[in-house]
Amino acid sequence: MTMDTTEFNTGRMARRTALLGVLGVLAVLPALGGCEAAGYVANVVGGGGSDIKVPAEYHGLEGQSVAVLVDADQAILFGYPLAQLEVGQRVSDEIAGNVPGVKVVDAKQIVDFQQRNLYWNTKLASDLAKRLNVTRLVIIDLSDYRMHEPGNVNLWKGQISANVGVVEADSATPNDKAYSTLITVSYPPRGSKEILDSDERTIRLALLDLFAHQVTGKFYEHLESRDDRGRPNSN
Repeated sequence: MTMDTTEFNTGRMARRTALLGVLGVLAVLPALGGCEAAGYVANVVGGGGSDIKVPAEYHGLEGQSVAVLVDADQAILFGYPLAQLEVGQRVSDEIAGNVPGVKVVDAKQIVDFQQRNLYWNTKLASDLAKRLNVTRLVIIDLSDYRMHEPGNVNLWKGQISANVGVVEADSATPNDKAYSTLITVSYPPRGSKEILDSDERTIRLALLDLFAHQVTGKFYEHLESRDDRGRPNSN
């Protein structure tokens, strides 16, 4: 018995949503008191509501060869040297696992290319696509990448913000973005309590999952809970 792409993606998204819900509960509980924790769990488990179908905003990655390039300034890379690789790998994996017919260049290969070509972001997009042998570039320009509330290293409140654009190397305008959007995610989500008792790995992995989910969700039809669609930290 074979499973079509839509059925596979729907099941994968359901598992992803469930996993993120569990991560959120486990991360927030240590910061809450007994009654408050019980109320939080009840809200997470019982208040989900029905899922809704979210259409893709851009279909141009389907059946294409894709390279995900992450750009970040020196301040971000100084604090988080692996930011480019981690963001690129997580987004690449999500695209490869959800967009029909896509072929994605391995993120390690992309970062190696960036390190050997330090001024890659000054080159024409058409030249980059040719050198990477792809028809689509997904360019993620990070403007914020942090794990703490600004000015408080003891308060775990991560955030990733980036402009995400797609360049079509085989189009009439191969150096212009065919699609662009701003993505901002926070963990724990806005409206929940900040976390005092946690660790960087837990926050970072949850944040990367949320960011990759938001980015890739622009490129294929999928299901999301009504609560997720209503969060102010997801664009």
